[in-house]
Amino acid sequence: MRSARAAACALAAWACAGAGWAHAVRHEVHVGEAVVVALHYTDGEPFAFERYELFRGPGTEPVQSGRTDADGRLVLLPGADGAADGWRLRAYSADGHGLETPLAFAAHDGVAPATPTPAAAAPGWERVALGVCLILGLGALGPRLLRRRPR
Repeated sequence: MRSARAAACALAAWACAGAGWAHAVRHEVHVGEAVVVALHYTDGEPFAFERYELFRGPGTEPVQSGRTDADGRLVLLPGADGAADGWRLRAYSADGHGLETPLAFAAHDGVAPATPTPAAAAPGWERVALGVCLILGLGALGPRLLRRRPR
């Protein structure tokens, strides 16, 4: 009976360890050539949190869309041949302000982007180990705490 309980506890710990890894969130930071476009109204106020669309070449479907940040900026990563096709920006607000303009910039001069910088290792294994220890500890203490005591 004890070996069956131990096997069940080990199986539960193994199953929970996989779930602990599945909920981890990691990120990478890529450093490379980017084009930053800053938009602002004629009075100097930033064109903040407004919609934009970027088109490549004569295409009618945007290749990138979103909202500008608090300073009215958007970021474009064109790649090494990005300037050859030409880019077009359309930015607009709900009240009708906006612009549609071609973007002119030079392709970067063959410098390869830096390799991705991995984020600092998240302490995921520590959380999994803690979970396994808790499950095994509760599995071992549970039957002792729940058994009937003689009166």
